[in-house]
Amino acid sequence: MSSHICPNCGCNLGRFDQFEFGNIRLDEYGTILFEGREMQLPKSQHLIVEALIRAQGRGLTKAVLADILNSDIYDASVAKYIERVRSSFREVTDDFQQIIALRGFGAYRWLYQKPANSR
Repeated sequence: MSSHICPNCGCNLGRFDQFEFGNIRLDEYGTILFEGREMQLPKSQHLIVEALIRAQGRGLTKAVLADILNSDIYDASVAKYIERVRSSFREVTDDFQQIIALRGFGAYRWLYQKPANSR
């Protein structure tokens, strides 16, 4: 993934060696670990999750997420991708609610949640 700058907050959404945001982590190989479990996601879902967690709770618009997917999808299609991501994470935990829609802004953000093993 090339370096992307969020036009809303200026956050650099490019790759780092490792990244952690609460109960989700990107390891040095780009693998997503949620609650310590490796997530096997299709490329489009992986890119969305990676962008959302790198934004560290800041909202990313549908247009920014569509640009990150770097394909011929439209802003309206992003909602379908987000629902697929939520479904993938609900396979790990039934009550997954960490992707929040920012209504009125056409944006999404990842809600920080402490790792299960922290106090």
